[in-house]
Amino acid sequence: MIHLTPSQRAQLYLAMTKALDVSDDPETREEAQRLALCQLVADYSGGEGKFALHEAFRLADALDYYLTDHAGAGPHGFSVANVARLVGGDKDVVRAALRLLGALPTHDSEAPDDWSTAPGRKVESIRFPRDLLADYIRLELEEAEQFAAKLC
Repeated sequence: MIHLTPSQRAQLYLAMTKALDVSDDPETREEAQRLALCQLVADYSGGEGKFALHEAFRLADALDYYLTDHAGAGPHGFSVANVARLVGGDKDVVRAALRLLGALPTHDSEAPDDWSTAPGRKVESIRFPRDLLADYIRLELEEAEQFAAKLC
């Protein structure tokens, strides 16, 4: 946990947005990802945040690996409820992870998905398997064990 004053958090946010060349109104998926990173780091650096920042990053990585291996280039649509079941129903972590993928809320009651990497456009609806996060953590553990074996 990193303890920051509100002033330090604001300065961190502004410095990150400048360094990553991002505005508060992103025009592309890539810019939306960079903005999400700035906001998440600034908002969830302290102990009073809703979740630990590493939880959102780990979930985003697991989702990204799945998309890379099974879903093609996109654009993609996501059901928050589907993703939330991977993390015990914690929708705050889900929203943060989806933002790191460049997704935004659709705000469309007729859309089959809550979030999309291209709101307002036709997207491929992605449903993640229940064991996705566990499989990703197992893969991380196997890689760590292989790395440790090479060091010995």
